[in-house]
Amino acid sequence: MNRATPKLRIYAERLIADEMSRHASSKSNPTAAFAVIEKLNPHFGALMGAAGFRALLSRALVLANAEVAWLRELHVKADGSFEGLNELEAQANPQEIAAGGIVLLALLIGLLVTFIGEDLTLRLLSNANDLELGPED
Repeated sequence: MNRATPKLRIYAERLIADEMSRHASSKSNPTAAFAVIEKLNPHFGALMGAAGFRALLSRALVLANAEVAWLRELHVKADGSFEGLNELEAQANPQEIAAGGIVLLALLIGLLVTFIGEDLTLRLLSNANDLELGPED
């Protein structure tokens, strides 16, 4: 898996929309996808360990670099947060940031599906976000 498939993008977009609907001030926040990823960290970290989740996130970031060049400026810190996001947010186009976040989140979901399976991934995503996601979506 080297690209964010349409199905994975749909999952990512739904998670982002859910996050933005929960926080009225986030409605125009181009970094909402990154907030979703940070929110998922403890849920998936409990399953695979913080280092395991961080490794998958780092791999997703490398894969996303092929689709979104500016993501090369980001790095995953030891706590699973992103280094360089604030600087990019100050410089980059908000639509580009939002699109890049979707790609990154979709690729992360794809890696999780690869390693723990679609059913468990969707169940954990649903639990983490109180959102109904299903394989047929």
